[in-house]
Amino acid sequence: MRIAVLGATGVAGRAFVPKARARGHTLATERVDVFDAAGLEALLRGCDAVVNLVTSIPRPGGRGDWAANDRIRREGTGLVIEACQRAGAVTLVQQSVAMLHCVADDRPQTEDDPIEGYGVLQSAVDMEAHVRETALDARLVRGALFVGSGTGREEQWAADVAQPDFRVPGDGRGWLSLVHVDDYASALLAVLERGQPRAAYIASGEPVRWQDLYQGVAASAGLPPPLPGGVERLRSFRVSNQKLRALGWHPHHPWPRPTTND
Repeated sequence: MRIAVLGATGVAGRAFVPKARARGHTLATERVDVFDAAGLEALLRGCDAVVNLVTSIPRPGGRGDWAANDRIRREGTGLVIEACQRAGAVTLVQQSVAMLHCVADDRPQTEDDPIEGYGVLQSAVDMEAHVRETALDARLVRGALFVGSGTGREEQWAADVAQPDFRVPGDGRGWLSLVHVDDYASALLAVLERGQPRAAYIASGEPVRWQDLYQGVAASAGLPPPLPGGVERLRSFRVSNQKLRALGWHPHHPWPRPTTND
């Protein structure tokens, strides 16, 4: 299969490209501005599928232009869809986020549960609506919070627990769903090769509570577990990966493991 990869130099793209090549796919990875309609069409022409991983989400602890990210999700995705239609690339695998599934009743949320946009996530809801409206075979891969190479996530957590006044967000009982970028790349391939047309999939490891996550980070650093009572940066979200597992996918990087059974 010939695949155009948009965002090939990003965190997810750098993990996806070698995996796709190892599977025997031919890739078109030339850089093109997502707002360059003519450039997009030229890149996509002759491709069977497009994997859209373009994003400008800032790293943890850093500052980023969220307005630019909103524009990429709304306007940029629309231009990619139009370019697919003109170029004859009939399958689009679109990156999305699992944080759209907020915990409603403390059970793992599935792809059949409603999604909710708030703050900077509203543009992701709008993007998904645009993808679902197209006549293309457009498949969504909702990634949990990325960890692993290039994300800065583990480094941020280690820096957190090293601060004497750090506190775990809220009461520590909120849920966090994580996925290693290498596993997310494998999820993209699974959805591209074996996924159902026009379907959404959640790529996540096993959910963990904030208190368990930070206890594990602190223990690894030889530090006492931090106390609760900190600012809640994210809403609690606990998601299920069973639909993706049905395609034969499973996470090879399950860290951090929950220390509780609930």
